[in-house]
Amino acid sequence: MRKKDLSKRDIEKSVSFLSDDECNFGDYVELYRRLLLLDEGNKVLSALSKIKKLLSFNEKIFSSPSVAETFMYFCLNGAATAWVLQNKLNIPEATTYRAMKRLRALGILVPAIKVSKVKNSKGGPRPTVWALKNASTEEISAALRLHFRTISPKYRVAEEIAQTIMDEYSDIMRPQEISYREIMIRVRELHIPFRIPDIANLTAQYLHENGIKVWR
Repeated sequence: MRKKDLSKRDIEKSVSFLSDDECNFGDYVELYRRLLLLDEGNKVLSALSKIKKLLSFNEKIFSSPSVAETFMYFCLNGAATAWVLQNKLNIPEATTYRAMKRLRALGILVPAIKVSKVKNSKGGPRPTVWALKNASTEEISAALRLHFRTISPKYRVAEEIAQTIMDEYSDIMRPQEISYREIMIRVRELHIPFRIPDIANLTAQYLHENGIKVWR
């Protein structure tokens, strides 16, 4: 299954705590059953020790919503820069750095690669792609590409347009496809200060990457 970027709305749903009458405890029972069965020989005491460590780990991660959201993004994508996290999770810069600092202190994140400076950019430290210890080269490369895309004003506009289209698809039963002509019409109606084909192409690319067929 192809990984997908996790939106802030998706993460909030995942880390929210439900009341007893809203919770489906059967799902959690199944989770613990799977954890127990991972231990060969069904050694209860050994499995219990691992679960206690897991609960301790969860307490350190999920006691802070921002740390939880950041951790879950890394679990799904493997790597990211602080700038990407700010945009994808819609959290302030200071909050992003605090969350990443917490994950680094726990030994969860490690520096993967320094981002090269963009031509004509201002001075200052070069951004870092941070990654899980077991992140793949492909995940790190994808994070680097996403960083350069998200610093582009054109890409951010195209992402907003694409997300609006995706939200419409989730609200009503529509085929997961759209014509390039329809994208061009939507972009033209916004009267944005960029070339319409540039934004339309980026929008089409974003939709394609998220599983929506674009007919040309």
